[in-house]
Amino acid sequence: MKKNMQSMVLPGIFIVLVAAFSPAVAQDSIVVGCPLPLKASYGENGMRGIVLATEEINDQGGIKVGDKTLPVKLEILDTEDLTPGITQEQAMAKVESLIKDKKADVLVGGPNRSEYGLAAMDVVAANNVVHIASSGCYTPKWHKEKFASDPKKYRKSFRMSGNIAWYIQETKDLLAVLKEKYGFTTMYILVQDALMCRDAAAIVKKIAIADGWKVVGEEAAPSTTTDFKPYLEKCKKSGAQLLFMWNYSPNTSYLFEQWREMEVPALPMGYVEAAEDPGFWRKTRGKCAYSVICLSEAGVTLSDVTPKSRSYYEAYEDRWGVPPRGTSSAASYEAMYVLKDAVERAGSLDPEKLIPALEKTNLSLVRGTIRFDENHQFILGYDPKTSALGNWAQWQNGQRVTIWPPAAKSGDLKMPPWLEWFWKNKK
Repeated sequence: MKKNMQSMVLPGIFIVLVAAFSPAVAQDSIVVGCPLPLKASYGENGMRGIVLATEEINDQGGIKVGDKTLPVKLEILDTEDLTPGITQEQAMAKVESLIKDKKADVLVGGPNRSEYGLAAMDVVAANNVVHIASSGCYTPKWHKEKFASDPKKYRKSFRMSGNIAWYIQETKDLLAVLKEKYGFTTMYILVQDALMCRDAAAIVKKIAIADGWKVVGEEAAPSTTTDFKPYLEKCKKSGAQLLFMWNYSPNTSYLFEQWREMEVPALPMGYVEAAEDPGFWRKTRGKCAYSVICLSEAGVTLSDVTPKSRSYYEAYEDRWGVPPRGTSSAASYEAMYVLKDAVERAGSLDPEKLIPALEKTNLSLVRGTIRFDENHQFILGYDPKTSALGNWAQWQNGQRVTIWPPAAKSGDLKMPPWLEWFWKNKK
């Protein structure tokens, strides 16, 4: 199964996946249940990473459990948890169905929505199954509050997907570089008018001001906005050197096009879901050039963070016909190898044996080295030998080029020529 599946719609992919792994009967396979919001890009990213890793593992014979080597059978279920109107109860019922109806030995994947990811911890706690969260649910409440409140109860939950607290720290450190190296000190904040985006931007504003930045403007645009010119005009007049964004609306392609056409003398930077897509350059006709976007995961751009990073990128592109998109892609791929490593060291799928094996994980993969802390949160940092790395990339000549963190860097930050000209003549 290679590129012949890449053009199929998600329901088709699900059918093919079931057929592909159906020859193995339940007692002769490891059933991995994958709860994912398949209609959302993040869910699709996670599905593709899991499928790629599973195909590689099965091509190598499977996973050794004691004296048997078993193939992996995937049961992928659309939780729809990022679809408006889907309740927490509906999403949790689907997670439970993977455990009770599909007889999953382990869960890998979502849910993605943070509050649903937290709820899934209770479903897992009530059942005899380990869950490796590899897609979504970035809230620090996962490990700092919920897991920490009762480590014994939630010991079957592990998280490899991400942690917004660390990504805010990365943002702070990158802002410090812009301030020190380029002399930037003024920021205009433009976010989607959604609670999560407003709250996250408020944190960025707080740390920026503490580090000596001046916020010269702040706006929240409705999710349906396609005309960003009024906001960009304010940014242009504000004296901002940096346009900081936090937006999950697909309409942000208009923002970049209008930013370029107006030659706004502020470098665009932030968390913009649509701009993670490898096809975003084509969609904006190259007008996203110079924008700096958080991709969350090292290895989803061509790099050599570890020996596995480049091979993963190339295998993903060969399998799916596109480069890895960003959020959830690498994490979900890695999760399958973390599972394989732990099962083989434990010699068992029994959660009571698998949990201590997972806790001792120390595995060099795509983003760096995967290890877990005492709250089962994977460790993020700047050293790929001891932690997993994030990824801030700039759109340059049709490619996403990683400019931060230093150990994942594949190119240097470039400034829009009109921005350099504008500020040079301002002095």
